[in-house]
Amino acid sequence: MLKNISVVPNISEGRDEKFIQGVRKQLENVPGLLVMGVAMDQARNRTIFSFMGKKETIFEGGFIIYEAAIKQIDMRKHEGAYPRIGAVDVFPFVAINQASLNEAIAWANEFGKEVGSRYSLPVYLAGNAAKNPMRKELESVREGEYEGFAAKMQDPAWKPDFGLDEFPVDRGATMVTARLPLVNLKLYLTNNNENAAKWVAGALSGSSKGLPDVWMYPGLDHTHNLAFINVTVRNYSATPLYRVMEAIKTELTRHGTRIRFVEPVGLVPQSALVDSALHYLQVSDFSDEDVLEARIEKLFNPGK
Repeated sequence: MLKNISVVPNISEGRDEKFIQGVRKQLENVPGLLVMGVAMDQARNRTIFSFMGKKETIFEGGFIIYEAAIKQIDMRKHEGAYPRIGAVDVFPFVAINQASLNEAIAWANEFGKEVGSRYSLPVYLAGNAAKNPMRKELESVREGEYEGFAAKMQDPAWKPDFGLDEFPVDRGATMVTARLPLVNLKLYLTNNNENAAKWVAGALSGSSKGLPDVWMYPGLDHTHNLAFINVTVRNYSATPLYRVMEAIKTELTRHGTRIRFVEPVGLVPQSALVDSALHYLQVSDFSDEDVLEARIEKLFNPGK
């Protein structure tokens, strides 16, 4: 029986499709591992994998990710429109459905220790798995990014939780985290006004006392020649997607631009989408059982 814990490792490569598809095939060949999605992003030069299974199966898939990334990615040559600290920037364990966050934290600790030992990497436990309060926010760990991380590690406060105490310049460092599901969206603007994207990110991102648990990273997608804002909503129950979208639209208006289209990055929890749909449709007195598929699931699987 599958554990209701998934992982969504982020690696610092989003342009080499042959390599990414090769890693996906390796993951799909692991017995019992369910690959739920692979999202490549050329502008950010980053790919997000999503898979789940039993603990030992997830760990096996995780080792495939680290081995492939370390072999393929030379961080000395990497560039992309997103903060990062290593070939495998972050490896989150996500508690979904009825899984407990404490279990995800325990898995993250065990996996992080093994990664540090196997691959001689500086491993930082972050997010809900953090043992050090300074590492609770991923942005605090990423501050300075890959380029400044060697100097950062000279400070005893930034001694890794596991693995190498020195910064390996070819593969960088990594974070292993635990969390609840989040929403990650990429909002393309109607033009290439990167300053507008930067303004919105600065005004609304949680790092600047903006929307709670919302982080934004601006950039320019050269493929589409459009500015974009990458939006991560860590607690979509407290800060609904519709509230985030309306705030962004308001700030963009002063710059004479709008949202052209939106791409989900990775998987999106159904409840986050339903909540926004109810808002825009102005539906009242709604419950989960009013969803056709949810009612069918309950009828045919009453014990769940």
